[in-house]
Amino acid sequence: MSVNLRCPCKACCGWVCEVEQDESSTFWGCGTCGNVWFKKQSLELDISNAISESDYRAKVYLKTQNGFVGIDIDDEPEDYAELVAEEWN
Repeated sequence: MSVNLRCPCKACCGWVCEVEQDESSTFWGCGTCGNVWFKKQSLELDISNAISESDYRAKVYLKTQNGFVGIDIDDEPEDYAELVAEEWN
């Protein structure tokens, strides 16, 4: 899992980070919308769902053997934030 990747939540283009509470407890959270995933599988499912709903979402993730990773921000579509912001419209 990439340390930082785009949040898959509707209308959020924030960043999801892996957070270690202690040696045996890890979760993932978005600093913009506040969503939290306590299991990697839950985050992966939300990413898969976001990708299936829009082409522009699919362009910010790469699927690897270990799960999804974020692409370099310079390689994101220029209008990514605008497209995501319009998802509730």
